[in-house]
Amino acid sequence: MINIFKIGHLPYTPFDENFSKDDLLYLNKKGIKITKNKNKADIFVAGNHRSLKKFILKNPGRKNYLIWAQEPRFSTTSSSIYYPFLIFPKVNVMNIYTGDVFGNNVTYQEKRFLNKPQLDLLNKDFELSNRKVAALMSYYNGGKTSKLIVGGSNIDLIKKRSDIAHHLLSENMIDIYGQGWPKGISIEDSRFTDRHTRKKDILKNYNFNLCFENTVYPKYITEKIWESIENNCLPIYYGGPKSSIYEIFPRKSFIDYSEIENPEKLLDFIKNMSTEDFINRLNKCINVYNSFTEKPEKFWKETHKKMLDNIVKKCNDILAS
Repeated sequence: MINIFKIGHLPYTPFDENFSKDDLLYLNKKGIKITKNKNKADIFVAGNHRSLKKFILKNPGRKNYLIWAQEPRFSTTSSSIYYPFLIFPKVNVMNIYTGDVFGNNVTYQEKRFLNKPQLDLLNKDFELSNRKVAALMSYYNGGKTSKLIVGGSNIDLIKKRSDIAHHLLSENMIDIYGQGWPKGISIEDSRFTDRHTRKKDILKNYNFNLCFENTVYPKYITEKIWESIENNCLPIYYGGPKSSIYEIFPRKSFIDYSEIENPEKLLDFIKNMSTEDFINRLNKCINVYNSFTEKPEKFWKETHKKMLDNIVKKCNDILAS
C-alpha cells in the first residue's frame, strides 16, 4: 500500500473525499490511500507550488513529492520533474501542461451529462428579444496582473474578458454578476450558496453569455460553456489555437472571440446577428451538449479511470525511481 499525505486540502480533486469518495475508493483498490501521519507517508502531494515550498521548508529531509494541479495557475511548469530549490528535493509534476490530469475535453463533466435529459432545440418561431449580455465572473483587478506566460504565449483570458465587459458596460449592453468589481458595476456576487440554481435564474433572462475561461489551454474546458448552453444562452467563448474546443464543437456555433479580438466588433456582431443565425448557432451548441448526454456509462467510467490510472502509475513510478 502506498500512503499519501496531503499538503493542504486539495479541494475538488481525486484526493478530496468531500468531492468524490468513488475516486478515493478506486485509488484504495489500486493500492493508494490517504494518511494523516507524515511519518507514515510514502508520497507527499500538493495542489500548488506555494503550499509545497512552505511544507518543504518546514519539513527538511523528506522526499517523494508530487504536484497534482488541474488549474492552470496552480502549477505552471511544463516539465514532469522540477526542483523548487534548484537542486533538492526533486518534485514530480502532474498538471494541465504535462498532459496527464485531463483524459479528454469532458473529464469532469460526468455528473452533468450521465443519465440526464436532452435539451430541446430552439424552434424557428423563437424571438431574439434581448441582446444584452450576461457575465458571471470575478474582476481580479481587471486582469492588470493576470498575465500567464506558458510556452512563450500569454494564455490569460481575464484581461480580455474584462476589456469586453468594460466596453459593453459603456454601451449598456451587459449585466455583470461577480466579485471584486468597482462599486456600482456588479449587480450581485456570482459565487452564490446555491450557485447552480441562482445561475439558472439569472441566465433565463438573457440570450447571450460571456463565459470565457480564466485561461486558454487544450482540454481545459470547465462548466462555463455548458451552463450557458443549458440555459439557452449563446456562449461568447474564446477558442483559438491554444484551445481544444473545436475538437467537440463545430465552427460557427458559439461566438468565438478569438476570431474577433475587438470589443467594438463583438458588440456590432451581437447587434447585427439575425434571429436565424442565432437559432442555428445555439442549436449547434445544443446538439453538442446532447451528444454527451447520449454517451453510455462506459464512456464516462473509462474517461475517469484514465485520469485515476495516471495517478496510480505516477505514484508507482515515484517509488520505483
